[in-house]
Amino acid sequence: MKTKHRIPVIFLIAIAVFAATLFGCADDTRPQSSGTIEQGYSACYAFTATETEVAAAGGEAATLKTYMDVLKADGKLAFEGEDGAYGYYIVSVLGMGSRTVHSDANSYSGYDWTIYTTLTTVDDVTYSSDETVFDYNGIRLYRAAYGVSGLPCIAGETYALVYEYSSMQW
Repeated sequence: MKTKHRIPVIFLIAIAVFAATLFGCADDTRPQSSGTIEQGYSACYAFTATETEVAAAGGEAATLKTYMDVLKADGKLAFEGEDGAYGYYIVSVLGMGSRTVHSDANSYSGYDWTIYTTLTTVDDVTYSSDETVFDYNGIRLYRAAYGVSGLPCIAGETYALVYEYSSMQW
């Protein structure tokens, strides 16, 4: 009789974890918090880089991509991507992939993963702009001007992968 009640409880826990992942901003220890962004967001994964993990990701040569690889190897972050002409492109985080709403020869709209960070300028290189901000647990993050393979990962800086709607025309 006890097994009959365990299956629904396990199922409910799985649904709760899935819902929390979709609608909250989680960090590598998975606490829930609120965040706001001008366009709205569906999911977010945020963390502050630690000395230990930055060292494991290449020390001074660590990029956000190599840091994410360390988190992935430690079972703290699940993501998929592919190498492209402009570096590594994230296509999925925590099982949520890019989703095209509209695409034609002159425009695109859809949901994609965007990077926000507290890292602004290092050695006269501007890595993020203050035009679009994301507030996470009282920390102001700025939209990164570089992708994960071009963005340095520095201990003490905060990074957020945010699943958000975007549209562009050309």
